[in-house]
Amino acid sequence: MKKIKYFAAFLILSAFSFTSCSFLGLDYQKDEVYDAQVSSNTINMTVWEFIQSRPDIFSTLIDGIKYAGIESYYKDSINNTHILLTNNALSDWEANSSCYWNRNLVTSSTGTKIRGAAWEQYPKAQVAELLKYHILKGEYSFFNLTSTVKWVNSYGKGTFTYTKGSESLTADTAVMSVVVSQDRSLSLQLNNYSWNYRGLLAVTSSSVRTSNIHAKDGYIHVVDYYLDRPTRAFLGY
Repeated sequence: MKKIKYFAAFLILSAFSFTSCSFLGLDYQKDEVYDAQVSSNTINMTVWEFIQSRPDIFSTLIDGIKYAGIESYYKDSINNTHILLTNNALSDWEANSSCYWNRNLVTSSTGTKIRGAAWEQYPKAQVAELLKYHILKGEYSFFNLTSTVKWVNSYGKGTFTYTKGSESLTADTAVMSVVVSQDRSLSLQLNNYSWNYRGLLAVTSSSVRTSNIHAKDGYIHVVDYYLDRPTRAFLGY
């Protein structure tokens, strides 16, 4: 009998609670239609405009481009892929001991080898070649890359024919390997080979900090490490 009384009391309290919620303006939320949104990878800027919009991470790159006199590769070319080097990749030795200025020493006034501190300490041709290697001919993004390695021509100098895997291409040693890793993160990996000064990256590691940015005149991938070009020995020459 007690059980029946307790149950009846529960029903009364429950009904009062639900009614109270209505009185207090706390009605149950109505069903809403879920509107799925997809983030856009497109920016309303050219590659050069994008670089200049972020001097906080690209100031060394901007100085290098101007010093080498290769602004046209960033302003006037279209449908290329730009591997943009951050300050971390080029000059910030405190954040990255493998930055370009730290790994490519210059000669001081006393004849000793020291870490670079300005692009003017390097030949213009050397700086131009470094940056042009990080500009790929053609647009490469998640829309046309797979887990199969693709060798891509850059704007580096020299020409010869080589065969790697199933591909036979005409290029110089300034080719770059591009692949999407086979894991759920789908990280973009560039030159993921043991000859790279960073060594062989794990499957889940990425060479790229921010990828797949679609500018008005090409694709952008941002990296915190500059990329070594493969040697002729690696390519079989």
